[in-house]
Amino acid sequence: MTAGYDEKSAIDQAEVVRVVRERVIRARAVLSEASAAHDTNALSPALDELEEALHAAREHGVTVPPSAGTA
Repeated sequence: MTAGYDEKSAIDQAEVVRVVRERVIRARAVLSEASAAHDTNALSPALDELEEALHAAREHGVTVPPSAGTA
């Protein structure tokens, strides 16, 4: 392995962390909006997306911040 490979691997992992965290944040926002609007048609897919995003975070070992509404 070369140093260049290690650097690329670290950059790739940092990108994965960024993308997964953004996906969780977006999914939480969409679910919050659907809930606030009492949009029953949007709740189920929004919840599914959040569950999938959180699963991806666990799968990649990404720690996500707690949601804003969590004490």
